[in-house]
Amino acid sequence: MRKYSISVVSYTNTLPFRVGIETNPYFHQMADIYYDYPAVCAQKLKNDEVDVGLVPVALLPELDTYQIIGNYCIGAVGRVDTVQLYGNVPVENMKEVLLDYQSRTSVELMKLLARKFWNISPKWTSTNPGFIENKLPKDAGMVVIGDRNFLMKNKFAYEYDLAQIWYEYSGLPFVFAVWVSKKPVSDEFEKVFDATLKQGITRINDIVQQYQQQAPEGVDLNLYLNKRISYSLDTKKRKALDVFLTYLNSH
Repeated sequence: MRKYSISVVSYTNTLPFRVGIETNPYFHQMADIYYDYPAVCAQKLKNDEVDVGLVPVALLPELDTYQIIGNYCIGAVGRVDTVQLYGNVPVENMKEVLLDYQSRTSVELMKLLARKFWNISPKWTSTNPGFIENKLPKDAGMVVIGDRNFLMKNKFAYEYDLAQIWYEYSGLPFVFAVWVSKKPVSDEFEKVFDATLKQGITRINDIVQQYQQQAPEGVDLNLYLNKRISYSLDTKKRKALDVFLTYLNSH
């Protein structure tokens, strides 16, 4: 069997996936693993630098052909804690929103909610590494994704969890990232890959015990992995994904 290359997001929310992958010696005979942040995963897959990537779903409309691999994702049913909008004024008063460079899905989710839920039209500003360390203008907000959020709690007067707002708007869970290939993979690989991910998911309680001391500061690993992140790409999440992609395709 050919060996596949896989790009995996290196955030805390992928820890069960990574444990499943790293503890399955047979899987390492089938794949080379690379760890990246979401936008890099997306770019590598788009440029054919890897065969499979855990990519932000906002990438999907840019691909001519693709297939979603397996039955797992990075999703949330309501609050997620790591996709946040911060500001010193209410969202209705934000004139500008800084958009995290690490993931387009959260950027597009913010734009959707601004248009459909909050009915606002702020200036959208791209960012670079280190942007969260700069002073935020009084009438601005900023979207931040990933583990950096754990150190930002209670630092701003207003905080909005975008997955929770999406749930209030749509009544649906949200899917942030899925495993995608641009070209068909073998049935054997997909079967082993899905079983490897499942192995990690079923060990979440053990992972919490083993990795809590290594987790980023401010993280309650049990709460985050068991209550905030929802890994099954079930029927409701597939419907939510279709709704979000329909919005992206129309804009």
